[in-house]
Amino acid sequence: MHLSGHSKVRAAATVAAAFLSCILVLSIPVHSLLAQQAITAELLSYPGTSLGGLTSAEAPTSLDECRKLCTERQGCLGFDHKTATNQCRLFAAVGNARQDPASNAGTRSPIAGYRPPAPPPGPEKVQARKLDVQREPAREGADEGATSQREGPGRKPEVPILIVANPDFDACGANGVIEGLDPSGDGFLAVRAGPGAKYAELDRLYNGELVYLCQTKGKWLGVVYSKQRQDCNVTTPWISTQPYTGPCRSGWVHRNWVRLFAG
Repeated sequence: MHLSGHSKVRAAATVAAAFLSCILVLSIPVHSLLAQQAITAELLSYPGTSLGGLTSAEAPTSLDECRKLCTERQGCLGFDHKTATNQCRLFAAVGNARQDPASNAGTRSPIAGYRPPAPPPGPEKVQARKLDVQREPAREGADEGATSQREGPGRKPEVPILIVANPDFDACGANGVIEGLDPSGDGFLAVRAGPGAKYAELDRLYNGELVYLCQTKGKWLGVVYSKQRQDCNVTTPWISTQPYTGPCRSGWVHRNWVRLFAG
């Protein structure tokens, strides 16, 4: 079969276009393809973090609504939310991140050069969280039910936080930040009267709040904290070992949701 000159030209153009398309596809950098694959539909959580990059929108709203806005917006690659001002920022591009206890962030892909995102709670954490938010747990032994009622933040812990005297170290030589709490769940960490879920709830802490780490008993931490940022008298050495009695609040929290960031 013989082709006319015009048909030959069209056939050659078709072959050339197909060949060019193959070249363009193969010329896409491998790292770009991997970056696209790394982007996840579910936002990764970065508690205690502020982002830097190209801001696409900014508005006063809650943390939950901020996360929802970024999740539903196709061009949003991340967000951060200031707890004190309730300010939400959406990012079209995320350049960097920094530690910021007063802010929580989320991104569609891991932040290069920064710490890993907060992992989703595994079976152990889920079980611990369920225990940690029980409001009327039964006590073991002869004093069963003695402290089952919920106590207020002004009450002292049943098991006091013991401050050990050491002239070379501060009374509570480490700081922690609350992180990893699920905003769509209970969203708080119970401060208890003793090192266990069976003790009464004294208070509640939330993502981004700071505590002094003063004592450890298994998976429980004895902490001192202030919601008014007052001097808690634990940043200098004590001359004698004794229970902490103030001026700040104190109690016991599960270590799963406390990250050490200075000490």
